[in-house]
Amino acid sequence: MNRSGSYLPTLIIAIFVAFIFQSCLDSTGPENEEPEQIYSHVQNPGTSANDFLADSNFTELIVEVDYMPGYEPNAEALDSLKAFFEQRLHKNSITIKEPTQIESRNQNSYSANDIRNIESEERSTFSEGDTLAAYFMIVDGEYSERQLMGIAYYNTSNAFFGPAYDEASSGPSSISRYRVEAISFRHEFGHLFGLVDIPNSGTEMQEPHRDQEHGNHCDNDQCLMYYATQTTDLIGNTVGDEEITPFDGNCIADLQANGGK
Repeated sequence: MNRSGSYLPTLIIAIFVAFIFQSCLDSTGPENEEPEQIYSHVQNPGTSANDFLADSNFTELIVEVDYMPGYEPNAEALDSLKAFFEQRLHKNSITIKEPTQIESRNQNSYSANDIRNIESEERSTFSEGDTLAAYFMIVDGEYSERQLMGIAYYNTSNAFFGPAYDEASSGPSSISRYRVEAISFRHEFGHLFGLVDIPNSGTEMQEPHRDQEHGNHCDNDQCLMYYATQTTDLIGNTVGDEEITPFDGNCIADLQANGGK
């Protein structure tokens, strides 16, 4: 990484973060069949990238938010997410619905298929007419595969793991809960927008910038889509006390080439 300061501490932290944040994209496929809908919400992440970014198929976006007890999303982080949508998506109207508490499943960890099953039970907002619907939930357990803050698991769906937020926003060197959630929310929606180089998303790299060692992530450690950006302060690439790590030029170019701003 091109930063000044002691190399060894940075290397140790980077190794730790690499272990925690290897991947946040699950494309293993749906376990359940979707209730009959005109628009399919059970495709792989990235499939609806152009529908998010452009206004040719949908001019409005609505986002349903569910959470388990103890993990209501930070209100400022949701405001930040809406501002992020307004900055990057061609939509006439963007609505993030009032978060709804759902029952805990009383699990210490949740697999991607657990998450899919919960969505099939809880999701009530679907795409129709000119409105594209997205969904995300915050659960009260960790991700079963590895330690991650969030995953993109369907073409319009993300899930986040409350205990990981607790860990990232506690301790003397931590960042605020607002920043942890705001960065995490934006990062996972970046995957739904097709970043970085997700097959069949239409969001193709205009210039090579995929991190070959960390899956569908940007190779720029100052970019929102860098694999470890959800722990910004831990790797020393903060952009300000309460600012949110932005997309870099390459990611913006990719989005714009697929209909985004």
